[in-house]
Amino acid sequence: MDDSLTPFTVGELDRLDPSGTGVPWLDEAGFYTSRRWTASQEGDRGFVTAYLAGRDAASGRTSALVPFHTASGGDSNPLYNESTLLGHAPEVQVLAGSRTGYDNRVLLSPALSREDRAGLLGSLCGRLLDRAEEHGAGHVSWWYLPEAETRELASLPGFATVAAPCPPTAVVLPRGADFDAHVAALPSSRRSLVRRDLRRLAKGGYRSRTVVADPAELERYAPLVVQVQARHGEELSEEGAVRYLLRCLSVGGAEVVVTEVLDGRDRLAAFALGIVHGRTLHMRVFGCDYAAGHGEAGEYFEATVYGPLRLALDRGLDAVHLGVTSYRAKSLRGAELRARRTLFMSRTGRPLPVPAPDWAFLGDDERFVAGVSSEVLPC
Repeated sequence: MDDSLTPFTVGELDRLDPSGTGVPWLDEAGFYTSRRWTASQEGDRGFVTAYLAGRDAASGRTSALVPFHTASGGDSNPLYNESTLLGHAPEVQVLAGSRTGYDNRVLLSPALSREDRAGLLGSLCGRLLDRAEEHGAGHVSWWYLPEAETRELASLPGFATVAAPCPPTAVVLPRGADFDAHVAALPSSRRSLVRRDLRRLAKGGYRSRTVVADPAELERYAPLVVQVQARHGEELSEEGAVRYLLRCLSVGGAEVVVTEVLDGRDRLAAFALGIVHGRTLHMRVFGCDYAAGHGEAGEYFEATVYGPLRLALDRGLDAVHLGVTSYRAKSLRGAELRARRTLFMSRTGRPLPVPAPDWAFLGDDERFVAGVSSEVLPC
């Protein structure tokens, strides 16, 4: 699309200022597309991150933003690598929007008319494919899109698209005035399971508290993160764990919190770190001291679900995002599973990749990838 035919211009940035105050809507779509989270990915090993900015030609005001991330061979995490969806790894991969996290969005000003929105988005996608082609990629991919964003991108004229299901995101919505009321409002099968979890935790002498994250405490949490990663077959040093935790603190914005699960002698048994963004709490990191015999009394759910839910209810937050995987366990404890898709895009007349998804590495979670509704799944 010819930019001269629209009231907007499209420019490029190699850095994003996360502190600007003139465009609050850039942070309102969600945490994983917020400026702080996106800017934190700049300089990640193997990736080059840049931005396309759509601006009003008359005022110069930013009206749209598309981050894009270019890498040879893609991400080492199969949850973000095109090889998982295509059966092979393209030599160059260009990911649009959020590169990490499980909730991508198309970032356009809510003040745009429907016509201007479509025109500006088309200009941005055209420029995006220009950049992809310059790097040897014939298409771009948008990961973890909700259905509305998937449909909007697929409806743009001049582009060919194909969508494939990717893992849903699990979300718990607080119910009632406090935690007891929330549990009482759950369906009976979920309610009985939650209460059984809580009894088991109390019998083991455990309790939890949620505190504001303190950088001075990160070295105490790091060994527990290392142990969890080891259980999943991943190698991580304590120094690497501290670096990642520090990164979470640096992008949190308003508040980063930690739910600590303590044993009967007030020793740290497990923890989960979450980031409050707007009216939502996003859980990011779990750690557990398996070496000390913990992890068998429901510490995981206390750290990642129940403790964060108490905080959300106390603060009047709207939701707790639990991310991906462990879907059956999360659903049985009241989480909704929200469908997400990956959209491949190229120019009309250019070849599109043919999805051949392989989510077998997710184990039991694979069955939740396709056909998810927004309701609590029967398990």
